[in-house]
Amino acid sequence: MTNKEVVTKFFTDGYTNKNYDYVMEHVAKDYIDNSPAGVRSNAEAVGILKLVAEQFTDLKCTVLDVFGEGDMVAVRVLFEGIHTGECMGIAPTGRKIGFEALETFRLENGVIVESWGYWPDKEIEYKLTCEN
Repeated sequence: MTNKEVVTKFFTDGYTNKNYDYVMEHVAKDYIDNSPAGVRSNAEAVGILKLVAEQFTDLKCTVLDVFGEGDMVAVRVLFEGIHTGECMGIAPTGRKIGFEALETFRLENGVIVESWGYWPDKEIEYKLTCEN
């Protein structure tokens, strides 16, 4: 697989299909997430995926754009799901929401070793509390 395919499959398998074995295999044991989540291993990455799955049922991730050069891959991803678990301190609303996130990954030998991400927390909070 190319680096772009590894990253794309991380979203489809990890978030949408809940194939955590894929994540354990394609994310390094000493993975470093430079986002506020601060994950420091592939096992912690799976923990975040499971947490998001609890917050949003029927979660679907669609990679809208993917760019790669050398060991770096950047993606723009659309997340869509139904808010059925507490998220950011907000009780389940049953609302279907969607939001886009931006993430950049560094890979070594086809394995994700580091990432930098942006999730639009204020937009998510607004959609959970203010939209009808």
